[in-house]
Amino acid sequence: MPLLARLLALALAAWASLLPARADTALHSLWELHGKHNTVYLLGSIHVLRPGDYPLAPAVLQAYASAKSLIMEINLGEMDTAEVQSEMLTSAMLPDGKTLTDILGSRRYSHATSLAHEVGVELGAFDQFAPWFAAEAISQLQLMELGFQPQSGVEMYFLERARSDGKSIAGLETVHDQIALFQGLSMDLQADYLVSSLEQAHELPKQVDDMVHAWQRGDTAWFETQITSELGRDPVLYQAVLAARNRKWIPKIEALLNDDQNYLVIVGTGHLIGRNSVIDLLKKDGVGATQR
Repeated sequence: MPLLARLLALALAAWASLLPARADTALHSLWELHGKHNTVYLLGSIHVLRPGDYPLAPAVLQAYASAKSLIMEINLGEMDTAEVQSEMLTSAMLPDGKTLTDILGSRRYSHATSLAHEVGVELGAFDQFAPWFAAEAISQLQLMELGFQPQSGVEMYFLERARSDGKSIAGLETVHDQIALFQGLSMDLQADYLVSSLEQAHELPKQVDDMVHAWQRGDTAWFETQITSELGRDPVLYQAVLAARNRKWIPKIEALLNDDQNYLVIVGTGHLIGRNSVIDLLKKDGVGATQR
């Protein structure tokens, strides 16, 4: 599943909180850190899920119940403002006079068009958009056809619950930070990412199903294999989207351990797995994390 699936989340369907809890498995994509007077839970998320993937495991729900505050990569509650929506749309558009054909070049564009047709998408519909956005939009269309819903993602589920329960909500970074991340990628890197995403499109149905199952059982080895594959394919993208952001988050997460209240921190599962992950960087700073 592409690494950049971030900015297309909507609102949560309320049914999920009404379902009975399923039995726990041995491990989950959940870690806990202990300060002198509190616990910080780190939950790896999947940004889009199917309704049938709920309810969440009891250990995850217990971590939420114990926490007084919810922290995500960004505060998704801030994405509904007209200002943010306008900034997002502007970041997704190519400069005036530029088209996707210009960015990809005729040979690469022809290849991408053929790949898009194979999954039922007309690439020309995205000619005014930056390659990163075209890649994400096409992936999201595929995921929706497979029954995945942005409104059923882990963050949206807990955002809605935190609002209802009166818990404080914050982000490790801002929407502007994530928009700047996309805008900071060179057009050539974005073009390669678009083509790479389309080349993997036929694998998406099996890959996302495997991903959900690995996430539900806390299978860190599966995720590490996927991340290693992404690193080999797009090392610059990996550094920008995962490693660099992990390093920026560490001081903020470590500061939470000085408080006297518990926190639930939710980030994409890829940020918690492998070398230079949040877990790895915390360990290097002498902060142990226990997988639940």
